[in-house]
Amino acid sequence: MKEKLENFIKDNRSDFDQFEPPADLWAKIEKQLDEKQIGISQHKTEKRERVVRLSFLLKLAASIIPILFAGIWFYQYQFKQSSYLSNIDPQLAQQQVHYASLIEVKRSELKRIEKEEPQLYQEFSEEIKKMDANFQKLKQDLPASPNQEETVKAMIRNLQIQIELLNQQLEIIQQINQLKKEQGDDTQNI
Repeated sequence: MKEKLENFIKDNRSDFDQFEPPADLWAKIEKQLDEKQIGISQHKTEKRERVVRLSFLLKLAASIIPILFAGIWFYQYQFKQSSYLSNIDPQLAQQQVHYASLIEVKRSELKRIEKEEPQLYQEFSEEIKKMDANFQKLKQDLPASPNQEETVKAMIRNLQIQIELLNQQLEIIQQINQLKKEQGDDTQNI
């Protein structure tokens, strides 16, 4: 069988040599391969972009969901605490909410000096943390307290003291800033 094939090739060699492939055959084949590879790479790129977008959205959702749950939990906790205080004395509950919101505003004002005066900020924060720890202790003791109204009044007094302390701290910061400004003006005049 092998001999027949070899003989056929030898006999028809001239016929085979007549049909030479076109000169640009390899160029056409390469072009088609390149087009297929470009199509495949574009498809892969589109797929990667979709995967990147999806992974970004998943990361975003993963970061937002815990914050959302924490916010919901905090809101429910505050609402529960506020409604519990409202059962004891509605006016005192309103005062507690009012003072707590004032404290948050003043704390954010105090936070502004953290970069400029870290040591001073640390000292001021420690004082507020002590007061807040006392407030949290009163809040924990409230349900078991024999005189809940007095405990609520103590909580509110604590909040008032925190506000006074924050006001004093903010006033000190204003004085420090005023002194710095005056010293800056004096050095410029020299």
